[in-house]
Amino acid sequence: MYAVRLSFCLMVLSVVSCFAFSGDLMLGEHTGYSELPDLTEGISAVRIDSDCCDQPTFTVSHTESGGDITIHVASNEALYEGWVSEKEIWSHPNWNYWWLNTRINSGADNIIYAAVKLYQYSNNYDMYILENNGDIIEENLEWNGPGNNPLIINNPSENIYFEQPTLDSEGTVSEDNITYIFSGGSSIQFTKIDVDGTILVSGETIITGASAWTNEIRTAVTPDGRIYIVWSCSMHDITCSYSDDGGTSWATPISLCYNASNQMNKPQICCDSNGNAHIIWQQWTGSSNLLCYMKLYPDGSICIDESFLTPSSNQAWSPQMDIDEENNIHIVWAKSSQQTTSAYHTKINGNLDGYGLPMSDDDLTLIQEAAFLSNEKIRFPKCTVDGYMNFHVIFERGEYGCNEAKSVYYIKLNSIPMLRVEFPDDSVAFVEMTGSGTVWEGTFEASGNGTYSVRISGSNAAGDTGVDLYEFVYPGTGFETGDCGSGLINSIRNYPNPFSSQTAFVYSLSGTCEVSIRVFDVRGRLISELTQGEQIPGTYSVNWNPNGIDSGMYFYRINAGSSIVTGRCLVISD
Repeated sequence: MYAVRLSFCLMVLSVVSCFAFSGDLMLGEHTGYSELPDLTEGISAVRIDSDCCDQPTFTVSHTESGGDITIHVASNEALYEGWVSEKEIWSHPNWNYWWLNTRINSGADNIIYAAVKLYQYSNNYDMYILENNGDIIEENLEWNGPGNNPLIINNPSENIYFEQPTLDSEGTVSEDNITYIFSGGSSIQFTKIDVDGTILVSGETIITGASAWTNEIRTAVTPDGRIYIVWSCSMHDITCSYSDDGGTSWATPISLCYNASNQMNKPQICCDSNGNAHIIWQQWTGSSNLLCYMKLYPDGSICIDESFLTPSSNQAWSPQMDIDEENNIHIVWAKSSQQTTSAYHTKINGNLDGYGLPMSDDDLTLIQEAAFLSNEKIRFPKCTVDGYMNFHVIFERGEYGCNEAKSVYYIKLNSIPMLRVEFPDDSVAFVEMTGSGTVWEGTFEASGNGTYSVRISGSNAAGDTGVDLYEFVYPGTGFETGDCGSGLINSIRNYPNPFSSQTAFVYSLSGTCEVSIRVFDVRGRLISELTQGEQIPGTYSVNWNPNGIDSGMYFYRINAGSSIVTGRCLVISD
């Protein structure tokens, strides 16, 4: 039995870009809406110096006992689960509106994108690219996206979407990088943008008589391409529609939850990896706001009917949500709406089935009402979950009203140190590790003979996340750690690295064997396979062209007979 291991620096952009980029506008130099510069003059991008490779590193091994596999992890520094210190990313001493309009999302290599919209007086954002710990890598002031479209990052291969770009427009990006945008009130209009930015459908009316209160239409796409939209119809009815043909035709609006005496406001929707849809909203009873949840099966029928997640005393306001790879739903919300308030994180077990009935919050929730900010002047927290189960939030702080100082802060919730296990049958499981300080372990049951790929992730108290890949073959009579000099593989490297259009994997063999090279992303998903067949001793070079994949860190693995060696490479934009 053998194992291979590779540690790497999580924040790829920091590795590539540890230099200062000069610019005229610096962080915090913002103007009021009446003084906005000429938007045709372009975007000022400022790249910030950033410390490289501060993430924890791991030493990994494993043992086997009666079919149970235990992964043993020793970190070079203590790992920490919980909220880390907040960081200011935007401020203005005298902002000329009642509140701000902020957005957050995670992108390739778990880089965080945060945006502060200059409200309704401009289509522009101040957009920030953050490391996974919230440190600013780059700021783009007065950014309005490609073709004056503020919806997507100006790299078509990523199509990072910020959610709710204005009060009357909402969109999402599908797995095949098609952008869907919705707007309207009494009727709903639909726009569709191709991966290269080409507008395929522009403002087509798809639903009339929607009566979408405050124009808040939300959308999400399932893995098989069903497009959902959900809205509050006439303030009293959570309503949805969907399209199974890319937006060509739409289902007749469906009433999901109606209450004539209560206001049903601010719905949000996301879809999980199995095609289920998850919906939340706030329900105003006349004296309090309740946080509500519903789940739909892939066919659109109700899986979990309206369920209440908070007592009336908590006054849940403007909830936001995201979903992690394990299909858990993360919700962030503020108690009260404008002035002194507290912010909360609620985590729902998204894999539950209520068979069409409501469920209690004790059954639904993994984390409930954990206030991470208390009795502060904060508003409208927004959230995203990265690929390592870390939870990222931005929120507004300051006095409510015009001509008041306002700031935007970032805060992160480190996940429990985690194992992502890919079994020989390609199924995936997540294992929360136990331990403390620098010593951790996680145990899972082997499903059969074959190769197991394990991704280890954990963060320090500063929010820096370290990641390690570990691989072994089960079963056997002992465990050996492989390196570049073991077995039939004498050496391997790729050149150039980093690269944009092509790299060459160069390796040397000491014996005759079957050879294959596979490339994986940081989540362990197979990206490309280069099968070479049988090769005799010697040195070989195999070219790989990464056309159609995002910039970021990738792993390559060469199999030569019974030998396996893994390396890493970095794809960057042209």
